[in-house]
Amino acid sequence: MKAANKQLAEWDKELNQLHESNGDLGLKVQMLEQELKEARRDRETNKNLAPTVAEFPEPADLLNQLRAQRKKTRAEREDVEVILGLLGG
Repeated sequence: MKAANKQLAEWDKELNQLHESNGDLGLKVQMLEQELKEARRDRETNKNLAPTVAEFPEPADLLNQLRAQRKKTRAEREDVEVILGLLGG
């Protein structure tokens, strides 16, 4: 009888330790879930702040605008295309 009570006490102690450990794991899971929610929210915020692809006018239109402002420019349409290519990345 004494041995059985001793064994029950050991199992009870081990069960309590498992409950404590499980509680700690539950808390860690909750913290990680909160971190994940924040990371997702931050990702959406950053995604919305990311620069969009710039839309440029046609090279010929830009060249016409340039020539309207600088009558003696030597730029050609191909030059404008290269510049737009550089700006577009």
